[in-house]
Amino acid sequence: MENNREFRFPAEFEQHAAIWIAWPVFEYKRGLSAVPMYIEIIRTLTPHVRVKIQVNDAASRINVERLLMGASINMNQVTFHDVPHDDIWVRDPGPIFVVDNNKKKKMVLMDFDCYGYESADSPHSMLAKHANELIATELQIDTISSELIGEGGGREFNGKGSMIAVKSVECQRNPTWSIEEMEVEFDRLFQVSNIIWLEEGIAEDDSTWTGPLEGPDGNHDIWTPNTTAGGHVDEVARFSSPSTVLLAEVSEEEASKDPIARENRRRLERNFQILNAAKDQDGNPFRIVRIPHTDHLYANMTRGDGGYDALDVKYEFGCPFPMTDEIKVIAVSSYLNFLVTNGVVLLPRYWQPGLPTSTRDKDQKVLDTFKTEFPGREIVQIGCISINFGGGGIHCMTQQEPL
Repeated sequence: MENNREFRFPAEFEQHAAIWIAWPVFEYKRGLSAVPMYIEIIRTLTPHVRVKIQVNDAASRINVERLLMGASINMNQVTFHDVPHDDIWVRDPGPIFVVDNNKKKKMVLMDFDCYGYESADSPHSMLAKHANELIATELQIDTISSELIGEGGGREFNGKGSMIAVKSVECQRNPTWSIEEMEVEFDRLFQVSNIIWLEEGIAEDDSTWTGPLEGPDGNHDIWTPNTTAGGHVDEVARFSSPSTVLLAEVSEEEASKDPIARENRRRLERNFQILNAAKDQDGNPFRIVRIPHTDHLYANMTRGDGGYDALDVKYEFGCPFPMTDEIKVIAVSSYLNFLVTNGVVLLPRYWQPGLPTSTRDKDQKVLDTFKTEFPGREIVQIGCISINFGGGGIHCMTQQEPL
């Protein structure tokens, strides 16, 4: 087994050489295109960091380049990479970079099984694996392989030797591995000696095969989106510094009015207990800052919507997917699915005309908190509901390449 001890996974609030994204290939909800959001994100990032865009082919490259030039994007800060892909979530199966003290990079190649919906050797899983091999070859960097299955959104690092993960997710992906064996492998890959195990993520991120959630009316008819991860940590807990953890929170009032909010409060308060008792790699307690969880957002989906069609074919076990004309889907939304990079933070925004003022108030409260937690960085709010209905957010669709 290859020794990787001189390499580490930098914290995401450290400096970046580039941000990777994959250009969208379909809409999760017809008429709710992610392209305007992508253009806004690229426009926000390019003054601060290079953006590397994965496109499927030359025709796609030409089309995307035309769109960006039409939006007056600084193309000197954009590079294109012909990397075949069938979804946008580069955070999860995408390139995982580690560095040594001399800034030499390696890419960690972990196995991927489409969030547990498929096998690691399915066509979709192998497409993601081959994409990373292609990127490593193009960048001319060495790789280190692992048989551990996992996704980038399932791991959160402080850059000093501590990592947060969700036990239910990692155990589902790797049923033949013990916790101790996974910890040894994480340490080999990322140089983390201290792993904090949360128990569960938010209910909206539960795997679809677990069945529909109970809605506000008491009916169990709310489906999670396609490719929900089963509880990724990047929806619930993030480091803003080596010693500070931002943790989602649902109020007692919210929990009293909604079954999903009630379940989320139970899970998040248990995670608070775990983090409050945890220590960092040096034996010091963490500072915990609570971040309001988002108000729930729903959409009806039918055949022809990307989210519906993916659920129809994605898995063959667990609770059967209803072959009905229409289903109600909850968005996987979270303020903690943000991207931090050089000089700027891309923060999810949820209020839009027609939504309650409570949503606008939450947007403002979180914005104020992030200004305090990320001094010296511009905080830019980005509407991302178009991809929340696909099971992820801004953090899920981006991947940093360290400097």
